Amino acid sequence: MSDPIPTGCRPVDDLLGGGFERGVVTQVYGPPAAGKTNLALAAAVEVAGGGDRALYIDTEGLSIDRFEQLAAGRADDPDVDDTVEEIASRLVISEAYDFDDQREAVRDAEELAAEVDLIVLDSATGFYRLERAGDTEGGESLRKVAKQVTHLLSLARRHDLAVVITNQVFTDPDSDRDRALGGNTLNHWTGAIVRVDRFRGGNRRATLEKHRSKPAGDSATFRIVADGLAEGGDA
Repeated sequence: MSDPIPTGCRPVDDLLGGGFERGVVTQVYGPPAAGKTNLALAAAVEVAGGGDRALYIDTEGLSIDRFEQLAAGRADDPDVDDTVEEIASRLVISEAYDFDDQREAVRDAEELAAEVDLIVLDSATGFYRLERAGDTEGGESLRKVAKQVTHLLSLARRHDLAVVITNQVFTDPDSDRDRALGGNTLNHWTGAIVRVDRFRGGNRRATLEKHRSKPAGDSATFRIVADGLAEGGDA
């Protein structure tokens, strides 16, 4: 197995044992504006800034301005010789506007799998949320998402790449707490699960809920800054 994919944020990388693990699907979930997309996009920029390629399947409307900020921050690294444009050339963005687009984009990822080190699906469940009609644990729409995740898992294993999917939350009426959409079905197919929440003092907190070689329950704080991600500040 090759080295994991760094996120560009040391506390999160330490939490994950170096970054997003290859050969598995990592699920990053949390409430809106918690920082899920920033984590996933920062990892994609790290890959591209390191000279390799990444595939980013976007279902949410990726902010090009935010990508340019992250890429500029990476280009400013004294160890990086590339411009923002050169970093951008190694990031393949596939846009999906509905569930059918998403299915086709995930299927077509196989064509690039041998050439990339990271595949991001952001978000895996946005269209599922629209289709599920209140069904959180079963139904045809969830089976579609699970099929996509298992396909990405097969690519991760076959090509020794990392896969990151972002996921949304719903409020479980039994426990009155937020849980990841898709429940046990998606959790089963993801080898690592990270929950991201807003935290005190403008920080974000990443909590490790599942990992093959790290203890569950550990957490790290980080901040979203202009040019990327940084260590958490005073809360």
